[in-house]
Amino acid sequence: MKKTFIIGVVAAGLGLFSSPTFAKTYVVNGHAASPAEVQLLVSNGAQPGNWVVNGYGISPADGGIDIRPAVENSNRKCWYVLDVQLCD
Repeated sequence: MKKTFIIGVVAAGLGLFSSPTFAKTYVVNGHAASPAEVQLLVSNGAQPGNWVVNGYGISPADGGIDIRPAVENSNRKCWYVLDVQLCD
């Protein structure tokens, strides 16, 4: 019983101290991700890489996804819903 408890404590300690190395693979808004940012990205299913996190949500930094809220274009009113442009 003692041996199982010691193995559990060692495994928990290794897991606790290994999370900062996992954060190095994520870049958020041009800087290394904090543990809270990594937790947000992982909980949303994001893979390691460069990400933009802003008021519109999470998107790849190198993505080519245009997430502007509204655009006036030659007397037409356009807006984006789920990264799809809709116009009147």
